[in-house]
Amino acid sequence: MNHLLFNQQIWEKAWEQDPNTSLKRMKKAGLPTYESQGFSKWAKAYNETSFSMQGQNRSARIMKWIEQQVSSFEGMSILDIGAASGVFSIPFAQKGARVTAVEPSKELTDMLKNNASTHSVEISILNKPFEAIADKPTASFDLVFASMCPAITDWTAAQKAMSFAKKYFYSSMMAGPKRNYLMEEILSALGIENEPVHSSDMAYLLHLLYLEGYTYQSLIEKHEQTTMMRLEEIISQLPTWFRDYGIDADSDLMAKAEKYLRDSSKKEWSVLTGGKFGKVLVYLDN
Repeated sequence: MNHLLFNQQIWEKAWEQDPNTSLKRMKKAGLPTYESQGFSKWAKAYNETSFSMQGQNRSARIMKWIEQQVSSFEGMSILDIGAASGVFSIPFAQKGARVTAVEPSKELTDMLKNNASTHSVEISILNKPFEAIADKPTASFDLVFASMCPAITDWTAAQKAMSFAKKYFYSSMMAGPKRNYLMEEILSALGIENEPVHSSDMAYLLHLLYLEGYTYQSLIEKHEQTTMMRLEEIISQLPTWFRDYGIDADSDLMAKAEKYLRDSSKKEWSVLTGGKFGKVLVYLDN
């Protein structure tokens, strides 16, 4: 059995084929991609959340963890993969880094340009998918940064990202299933057994880094947040929430869930969501 634990090819293939990794579950849940019709609304909300006080505190917390290990971002060249509207690109630039941001969405790219101007920083922007960038590095960066990035789907993608880095590679990923406590309440009320999904992108990444002999530091944390949501917002989210839990809800099941919510007579709900998140900083110049 030990030979399987240390067989790199088996782990690479398992990560590639696992149907329950975060990205595959996101796609199954019907979450918007930059090419989907519902993306504009999502992008606007994401941008607002990213630059809220809570969003900025989250970015600062993650950057502080990295900065404690790299000493300073001043003068660093950083490649931000999946930069969105600049939630990390902008504070990196504010700390004196030379930032190149990769973002496939035209809408998020426009937001990034506007946010960079608002915060008086300069950022080089590549409006294209990371997958479309040539495998052979055209530039080397001190730090390649990929926070919850849907482009890092397997070991091949992780290796490609690392090939652009001279010193460090940072990645954060889900380290366990997401949790939605209201959804779990609904499932319990409907008599549906909720079987947790045991899969983790971070587990695959860390094990393969170990097998390849990389030096790295990692941290697994549990984070939760509470969001106030109106009843109609929750009802509109039910199909996605069911799919998040691996359930293809038919009209009858949806009607029962909606009835359960309406019978409560609440107009607004406090929705607690969370999960375990992993982050790793790989040292590439050791």
